[in-house]
Amino acid sequence: MTDVELSDGSLLEIRPLRAEDKAGLAAGFERLSALSRYRRFLSPTPHLSARQLAYLTEVDHHDHEALVAVEPASREGLGIARYVRSREDPEEAEFAVAVADDWQRRGLGTLLLRHLAARAREEGITQITGLVLGSNEPVRHMLETLGDVRRRNAGDGTVEVWLQIPERPLADEQGRLAGWMRAAATGQLDTRLREARGDPSG
Repeated sequence: MTDVELSDGSLLEIRPLRAEDKAGLAAGFERLSALSRYRRFLSPTPHLSARQLAYLTEVDHHDHEALVAVEPASREGLGIARYVRSREDPEEAEFAVAVADDWQRRGLGTLLLRHLAARAREEGITQITGLVLGSNEPVRHMLETLGDVRRRNAGDGTVEVWLQIPERPLADEQGRLAGWMRAAATGQLDTRLREARGDPSG
């Protein structure tokens, strides 16, 4: 289990998902909006079947890993990130991330993805891939925090994406934040912000 802090100061725990988390996963799924469910499963999914719950929670933590973010006080699951290793290429895995609607846009999905990428690296996986809705900009932006994303149109409004996992997904994020802190301390933050926005002025 790892204690983490979001940018808004919220303190959470990230730990591997366990088989006994079936009830919690089902409850968390029920709290997702129809749009969040569709983005995750790419089809209308009103409920998770017993078979789906078994598949999603009974993981081996090697070829199939799943990490859950938990709110310490309530013990509620707030988000899950998982990978499933490719049978054709052992160094590639398909990924998925889902975050409770009221915890979206707070950096939790990106944090979960980085921890998942670190676990994937530990298990010899160097590339993640996924099928996402073409309109799902949040997931694509989340991936871009890790590196250059390759994509191709997969039809039916979906896009297939690939990303080479950096060698140190968590350290890279810490280094990026440290760079911003140094820029702030030296009065260069405004310039860095303009560069990040692509603003050539200043």
